[in-house]
Amino acid sequence: MVTDSVAIILLSAFVFCLTAAGVMEWESGISCTFKDRELLLSHPMQPSPEVLKQKGRRAAEQLDTLSNWFSPVRKYVEIVRQDHPIRPTLGIAMGFEFDETNGDYPYTPSFAVMQLKDFGWGGVEFSRRDTLNYTGISNAVSDDLHIEISAYRNDTIFGHFSGILISGGGSMANLEKGSFSIKVYRVE
Repeated sequence: MVTDSVAIILLSAFVFCLTAAGVMEWESGISCTFKDRELLLSHPMQPSPEVLKQKGRRAAEQLDTLSNWFSPVRKYVEIVRQDHPIRPTLGIAMGFEFDETNGDYPYTPSFAVMQLKDFGWGGVEFSRRDTLNYTGISNAVSDDLHIEISAYRNDTIFGHFSGILISGGGSMANLEKGSFSIKVYRVE
């Protein structure tokens, strides 16, 4: 009888650990639906032999910081995630106005920009010259993109997003059911 109870407790602890590991992996990622395709982008930029794909030849530490930074002085956050650490096929870059002292959640930034990059199309990474990639903007003029910050705890930003992204070629595509949870580095 005692061994059955111990076995159940150990099994429960094991299942809890597996569940917690899944949550830990999600704590740094972006998920969304784009063109009826479910995306999970959990990798920051990493050095790669393809120079144009990785913002020049920067060190892994620099790229890690560039992938998720927050400037309290500028009140701005930038997040970059891709589907593979060194051989990405898709990536998302988002930047938005953020005031950590706001304390009121949910919080909608007054300015936000997002770009979805298909690395198969080539071009400079997340550049305005990437005419075949999709971009969305939210500001005083346009509200194609909606980002909502749900919470900010221990330098981690949690949020949701959706919108219409427009490519330089003229086509539009919906971005749906987007969510993110990213630990950011403070930079000055």
